Amino acid sequence: MAYTCPQCGAAFPPGETCETRFHLLLAREFEDPAYGIVHQFTVPCYMLQHNLYSRAGWLESRALLARFVQGLPPDIARQQLHRQVDSGQRAWNFTRGDKLAAVDRIAWTRTIADVRLDTTEHYCADVR
Repeated sequence: MAYTCPQCGAAFPPGETCETRFHLLLAREFEDPAYGIVHQFTVPCYMLQHNLYSRAGWLESRALLARFVQGLPPDIARQQLHRQVDSGQRAWNFTRGDKLAAVDRIAWTRTIADVRLDTTEHYCADVR
């Protein structure tokens, strides 16, 4: 039976879900560095669309994702944000805690189901 994700609305053929697709994408990114150059987009987009962050984590991740979209390189982000997101320095948790309300009502225009894996060019363009 086909699957439609209740969080993001992605439609999959039988046997595939957003989570299985996400793990497939991560495996490809770790296996091939050419795919991994968009990792800073892959993880937060999936996590935001599926409301897997806490409310504070969702808002922080969305803000960081916006900075990545504007061109912030991941290595610079790590340097700039190290203390801000260090678990010993913040009073909130990225994934545990209250979730952001109404995320399930967002009509996402692109989902993980739209990401092609056939070439690095397609993959990186789709993730971006």
